[in-house]
Amino acid sequence: MSEMTAKSSPLGRHQSGNVPSRLLVFLAAWLAAGVSEYWARGQAYWWTTIAGSVNPGSADGTNGDAAFNWPTGVALDSAGNVYLADRGNNTIRRITPVGTSWVVSTIAGSAGLSGSSDGTNNAARFNFPTGVAVDSSGSVYVADTHNERIRRITLLGTNWVVKTIAGGGAGPSPDGTNLDTSFNSPNGISVDSNGRIYVAETDGSTIRSIVLNGTNWVVSTMAGNWGHRGYADGTNTAAQLNYPSGAAPDNGGDVFVTDQGNAVIRKLAPAGTNWVVSTIAGLYANPGTADGTNSDGRFRFPGGLGVDSGGNLYIADLNNNAIRKITRAGTNWVVSTIGGVCGSVDVLYRDGIGSAARFSGPNGVAVDSRGDVYVVEVGNNLIRRGVPLPTAQPPTLTNSTLTLTWSVAVGQLLQFQYTTNLSQTDWNNSGGQFVATSSSISLSDSINSGPQRYYRVLVMP
Repeated sequence: MSEMTAKSSPLGRHQSGNVPSRLLVFLAAWLAAGVSEYWARGQAYWWTTIAGSVNPGSADGTNGDAAFNWPTGVALDSAGNVYLADRGNNTIRRITPVGTSWVVSTIAGSAGLSGSSDGTNNAARFNFPTGVAVDSSGSVYVADTHNERIRRITLLGTNWVVKTIAGGGAGPSPDGTNLDTSFNSPNGISVDSNGRIYVAETDGSTIRSIVLNGTNWVVSTMAGNWGHRGYADGTNTAAQLNYPSGAAPDNGGDVFVTDQGNAVIRKLAPAGTNWVVSTIAGLYANPGTADGTNSDGRFRFPGGLGVDSGGNLYIADLNNNAIRKITRAGTNWVVSTIGGVCGSVDVLYRDGIGSAARFSGPNGVAVDSRGDVYVVEVGNNLIRRGVPLPTAQPPTLTNSTLTLTWSVAVGQLLQFQYTTNLSQTDWNNSGGQFVATSSSISLSDSINSGPQRYYRVLVMP
């Protein structure tokens, strides 16, 4: 059980007195435990550091013994391994969970050596790699920014083989096949369940698509007018973007984009063979720190983004030094801050819950099947993880049965526990561990038998 499990919120009930007084004692214990704060502001995220040191370096190792230099992009595979673009080192790193530790290794490139060579392991060369993505087979894709290329890294036995799949061309059109295509500072990269790759092309101010057709990689422009920055919603090249940084699909086929220069979040919706671009959050040319709905939310140079299985968006708000979440509410999009304080200049890293945490230049973000959020920080050279904590909801009392309910993240491994004395450290399991299959879990108990009990939910590692 990890330390973060102790941060779940206890709920209690009392044995003596009439039914109303028992419920009042229950509510008093609930509020005294600080639950009301998290209930009022939504689900809280517990942020910890899993790897890296604030001092830049290139060392492999475990947890804080590892070192990075300007890490920018992050992605996850189905086994829980974390991949990142270590931009300042010109390498691609992998972080593997081993028990409660995280082991960092370099899978491609050589620290301090730039270049464009394909090859195996440290014989390959990169030049300012910025974004990474992982497909369902475990292949890793890299937006190799200063080489203007997209690279693919495939595991062959115990070796990692790097190959350029697109970019490097100098033709009149940026689109085309394989190396005949052109990119202008590819930045964010992602891949959907069908293997389609999406690239946010920063200096080109476009969103590009790469699809494997036979043995060829076909590149096409989805949105934006190549080389022309601006702001306009619209279809395909009629839409305009300004230094897009991240692009990620949801399970429904929409693609979301952090439009960094315009300080907004965009959505690309498929319509037949076209892509319709709209703005879902933020206000054009009005950067800021505010949470809110649609254009009332504000961002300041948003970097990478990730999308969870429920369609929620997670934004690394680079110049606000904060992590933002965007949740769909009907036809609206609600922006909240789940890590750090927007606009904070206190950028020395700090672990903690929600606004107690501090970040410095968060740039890449990814979310796993359990709802855990992974962030890479350019300023602190760290890899952070945010775990959504169970949040208590109002209890109900029916026929002397009290039902306790928590909001949780789908996919989390959880454990109900109870104790009869909060002043002691012993807690008893109520049932076995289980995986949350919905965003709400409940536990019921009779108020007429046994001593008073206090309850909590643990997030298991």
